[in-house]
Amino acid sequence: MNEYDYKEGADTYDSEFREYNCYAHDILFGMSYEYLKQGEKILDLGIGTGLASIHFFKIGLKVYGFDSSEEMLQVCKSKSFTEELKFHNLLDDKLPYHSQYFNHVICCGVLHFLGDLKNLFSEIARIIKTGGIFAFTISPDLTGDKFTKLMTSWGVPI
Repeated sequence: MNEYDYKEGADTYDSEFREYNCYAHDILFGMSYEYLKQGEKILDLGIGTGLASIHFFKIGLKVYGFDSSEEMLQVCKSKSFTEELKFHNLLDDKLPYHSQYFNHVICCGVLHFLGDLKNLFSEIARIIKTGGIFAFTISPDLTGDKFTKLMTSWGVPI
């Protein structure tokens, strides 16, 4: 299984992820928790099997998600906690939602695979409501000045 093709491993992804003792999903939730209200809508970009967004569902948020892997979406769907799942590629020009549709957006373990994120960040700004949060994880090698330079190049104010 490689990081771009989950046809051969979507059904074992959760258990394999836990074996590596990676807590990015838990940390993302913990850092976001105080800004969330029950009943709000949250979009998980690259939802995969739902490891990150299930935490948000458990406190009463309405979870929406999309992914570019049909197999990962099937595993997520089998957990029965999402309002809506869509097959969609993050690199497509436009996100398939109306402006100001979501209270919050999360993205865990995905952005470092994509390259130039300027268009994606513009689209997230379009679909997220004023005052909402966009919480995401990045690769550990993107810290300090390198992170600031990259975010600025993508049009994100730091």
